[in-house]
Amino acid sequence: MESYTSLGKTVEEGVSSRTHRQQLWYFGRGLRQGLPIAIGYFPSALAYGVMALAAGLTPRQTLLISVLVFSGAGQFMAVNLLSGGAPPVAIITANLVVNLRYFVMSASFSRRLRVNRLLAALIGFGVTDETFVMNYLAYPETPASGGNPSPFLPASYVLGVNGIAYSGWILGTYAGILFADMLPDGFSAGMGIILYAMFIALLIPAAADTLGVGAVAAAGGALCWVLSQFLTAGWAMVLATTMAAAVGVVFLGKGVDEL
Repeated sequence: MESYTSLGKTVEEGVSSRTHRQQLWYFGRGLRQGLPIAIGYFPSALAYGVMALAAGLTPRQTLLISVLVFSGAGQFMAVNLLSGGAPPVAIITANLVVNLRYFVMSASFSRRLRVNRLLAALIGFGVTDETFVMNYLAYPETPASGGNPSPFLPASYVLGVNGIAYSGWILGTYAGILFADMLPDGFSAGMGIILYAMFIALLIPAAADTLGVGAVAAAGGALCWVLSQFLTAGWAMVLATTMAAAVGVVFLGKGVDEL
């Protein structure tokens, strides 16, 4: 992929100079940074597994959806629609609308990456609300073996964060399938809130460090609430995210490549 900044030559030299040992170091760093996300995903995915089985899905179908979709909000919504008798076309369309926000996130995050199409596909699959925040705000240290600094994130670091988060979701789903009959009825509803609590925990440090980040997040939340009075939740979220991001770019006083 071509560079998106005027630093293309420097970036290319920095990326090519990274050794396999350095890439492994970055991957391990990503695993450590993403571990809290994986731990947070586990109980939510467990709750999804329980709910999916209760909605009539088989264990294989339940696990396969987590493997192929990897979207907490989308999967919970699909299960709720399925239990209500919604047709497959309606479930797929609703998921497309709800997950449109990942187009916005991926477009924004792509400015911090320099990868080929295969890596772009792998990284894009692992973009969730939490991994996006973790990766976008990350500035992993240079490994002890050295290396030229680069304004782009190492792909191995991002794959580490996304990979451990994905593993936590899959393992949680499998645990929900195994222990569905042993868990109390109210467990699923209580665990669903963990996704939102974890996202807030990731956002607060960044908002505390930079007031503008907190202002953009608050504006996005307010816009989402207002728009949800007139639109479906999915479209309200997508439009609010886009509008809040545009406000941040205009009023924070930073160039796009500096964010």
